[in-house]
Amino acid sequence: MGKSNDANALKRRKNRKSLSCNKIKIFPQRSLLYRSINVSILAAKKRLKKAKRSDTQGICFRQETAINLGKTMIPVINGNELSHDWTEHIYPSKFLMMCLNTIQNSLENVGALKIEDGPLFATEWGVEFWNCYSSRKDVLEMSGADSTREQIAWMASAAADTITRKENEGLSFNSPFHLFLVPSLDKAFEVRLVWKPLEAVGIYTLSLHSGTSIEKQIHRLKSCEPEFLVSTPERLLDLLSLKAVDISEVSFLVIDGLEAPFEGSYYDAIKSIRQLISGNPQTVVFSDCANNSSITMLQKLLGEPE
Repeated sequence: MGKSNDANALKRRKNRKSLSCNKIKIFPQRSLLYRSINVSILAAKKRLKKAKRSDTQGICFRQETAINLGKTMIPVINGNELSHDWTEHIYPSKFLMMCLNTIQNSLENVGALKIEDGPLFATEWGVEFWNCYSSRKDVLEMSGADSTREQIAWMASAAADTITRKENEGLSFNSPFHLFLVPSLDKAFEVRLVWKPLEAVGIYTLSLHSGTSIEKQIHRLKSCEPEFLVSTPERLLDLLSLKAVDISEVSFLVIDGLEAPFEGSYYDAIKSIRQLISGNPQTVVFSDCANNSSITMLQKLLGEPE
């Protein structure tokens, strides 16, 4: 990587650090926003605590059906119950909330998110996801094989918060932190739409798919250091074979649109990619799997590479 790339990466890291450490001073006009966010979080927390559990509302991470995958567990979401609270009082940071607000404002401006749906930081799925993410748990989302924009926003904001926090602790990232695998070009565009506003807080993203020439994507990979990658597995494997990108240090992996039964080119490509990621990245899977055999296959897919 050239000196100009090093300088660009350093500039983005400094930008993220200043935003996370001194947000209100840099953006005095947002002080009312943060005050509103804090009030809204507390209000949402009280509402969730008082909410009754039922078979028809919300989502649930069913701990009794969690799968042991070595270092972590997979809580399963099946649409029956709600836990309704921030786990062990681990609240999202103001930086994470700012990321959610930045995404929401951008999506609303282009008509990609409905204002009446309410603020992203108050969504019940976001509360449940954050409980798992902050506890380093993997998640199997079984309410459908396709992620929503609200879910993408929460996962992206959580990853951005982790990157910023670790950089403030003195760590640096020389390869992508967050990898989002998608089954189609259209889904890659949707994820990129949600991610793009985070460039305002120093998180650079790149979309890899067959809709752009591989030569152009290689050039973009060399000219920047994206923290986030969204890709179709086939294009990512092509780039990996050319040594144009390194995913060995990916820490947060999302697999979208994994339909049961697990077979075919999409599943096979995901298996190959997983073997190229070292260690045990925190993982979220969106799948319609509903039986033990499917879950067993998923367990083998996500297990730490041999």
